Amino acid sequence: MAEENIDEIIREILSEDKKVEEEGEEEILPSEELYECPICHHTVSEDAQFCPYCYAVFDEKVDYKMLLETLIGKLKPMVKLASSEGVSVPGIKEDIAQAKKHAGMKNFEAGYAPLQRAYLSVMNALVDHFKKELEKYELVMGMNSDVRELYSKAEGYLEEWEIDDFLTAMNEMKEKASKISKEMKAYLEKLEGVEHAIDIAKKFEIPVDKALGVVDTAKDIADSKKYGDAVNVLDEALTPIKDDIESTMTAFLKVVKDKLLQETYKGKSASRNVMRLIRELKVYRDEGNYVKVLEKMDEINRELSKEN
Repeated sequence: MAEENIDEIIREILSEDKKVEEEGEEEILPSEELYECPICHHTVSEDAQFCPYCYAVFDEKVDYKMLLETLIGKLKPMVKLASSEGVSVPGIKEDIAQAKKHAGMKNFEAGYAPLQRAYLSVMNALVDHFKKELEKYELVMGMNSDVRELYSKAEGYLEEWEIDDFLTAMNEMKEKASKISKEMKAYLEKLEGVEHAIDIAKKFEIPVDKALGVVDTAKDIADSKKYGDAVNVLDEALTPIKDDIESTMTAFLKVVKDKLLQETYKGKSASRNVMRLIRELKVYRDEGNYVKVLEKMDEINRELSKEN
């Protein structure tokens, strides 16, 4: 029992020692005061010599040569990007020329001011430009969680002037949004074709309730923004009524055959057009494309209805 008490006491001592050690570590951590840069309004450290975003100087003892070199390295790709994006930055050429003139005379402090102004101008112009570009994806953002996440990331990067990260997120979002837009377009086109085919089926008195049920399922899937899945469902929309289409088509073609054998149609352009449409119908039937089969049946029917 005594030994157990000793072990317990040791554990408590070590536990207290660990607490003291952790508390001591917290106490010696430096506290950093933050405040807003009066130029670009980003949050910066109180003891910073210059703003790490817009490079506004807070301490005149800063190394202006180092700052000038840093700005040149930052400014070059941003000016190139602005040009490629068609973003106009008035006065930037004059500011850069003035900075070069002072830098050539080793007057780095005088060269810093116009260069910092040029950098601030191009960054503000790019941020405004990319904000407008980002807004174009608000509609697609509501359709897909991945796009929403990338949109949020892109917004954050733009806020922090992290342009390279912003462009990476933006490009990825564009790819996803493009895919969604294509899937949505494919769905709408497929839906239009299937619904048109169902209308034709009704004209031929083919029961379409089962096909309409599949269409309703596809619409429900599309409502959840899963357009690719909805297209796959629509591809099978007429499968439940395939046998009815086949039997109706057989009876219809027998009627067509009888009409084509009549003297009225022999050698007529109407007859040649009908024969062409029948050949097309056969191709679609062999492919199992019953949307197109119904469309061809409708075209044949209209061709036969023309006056001769």
